[in-house]
Amino acid sequence: MHILINVVPQNQLDWSCLTTLVGEFTQQNFAAATFNLQLPAEQTLTAAQQQQLADWQVTINQHSTALTTDHYVINLRETDHLLPGALQQWAQVMAKHPGSPISLAAFDTSAPLDDQIMAYVADHQESMLQQTYRQLTSATIDDATERLITLWSLQSYSVQTNLQNGRLLTQRIRPTGILLPAELLTPSLPLCSAAQAFAVLRQAPDIVRLHVPTLQREMWAEATPIAWLDELEAIDATKLDVMWQPIYTDYFQRQLNTLLTTAGHKQLSRSAHLALLARIKQRTLRPTHRWSRLGLLHMLSPRVAHQLFY
Repeated sequence: MHILINVVPQNQLDWSCLTTLVGEFTQQNFAAATFNLQLPAEQTLTAAQQQQLADWQVTINQHSTALTTDHYVINLRETDHLLPGALQQWAQVMAKHPGSPISLAAFDTSAPLDDQIMAYVADHQESMLQQTYRQLTSATIDDATERLITLWSLQSYSVQTNLQNGRLLTQRIRPTGILLPAELLTPSLPLCSAAQAFAVLRQAPDIVRLHVPTLQREMWAEATPIAWLDELEAIDATKLDVMWQPIYTDYFQRQLNTLLTTAGHKQLSRSAHLALLARIKQRTLRPTHRWSRLGLLHMLSPRVAHQLFY
């Protein structure tokens, strides 16, 4: 089994973030993995940057020719982070369940990693694995390395066959942060897309969920809500079979609720705020909750609501 890490920037490539991610990848010392950068069409690299990528053995826009049936692909943004030992943990699960997509739990990049690990370990302090580890080492977690090792001791996964569970679709069809078996990929769909992940899910007999986080990432609905709406709209519910159509339609409506909440609580620019709300308003498929002027006024200023409705 081989892992292809395909990095897809949000907009313009952030070179400093890419440098950090490549460093985290290199430190894993995992031979059965390659790293590809999907460079935005409108962006070019300097000669020094191209040489640096060559020194790192990072390819550029080569993912389509690098895939064979024993490959797994994971799409990441350059702002994501790999936790130590992540690739080895993924590979162990891949070897036990070849051909199954693998959904990865993740920490949030908007909060300090150490705080999140401490909270996670505290929530699972009754775990027999952690208690055994504590008996073998020390009774307290004194430093960051100790906390990471404790996190590894909690590692577990489950094989899930309830593929049509609408509540779990977000963790299963997100464009980034899920390991996709190359044999189930659809060439006509973008490699990094919710549509691609959804197509893989519909072909799979099961999906593996790795429960303990092995990376940090941003939630699409919160970090880039308009991009997430684009991803949702790229899946044409009318072309789905009768088993999947009602499930995705209901999921889409609930995601519109999530986006409305994001618009109300996140510091979006004024133009992005208006664009997101106007697009939702224009849809024939509306959010599950009733959308009223009064409801919007709870989230928006009267001036912004007036621009939408009058």
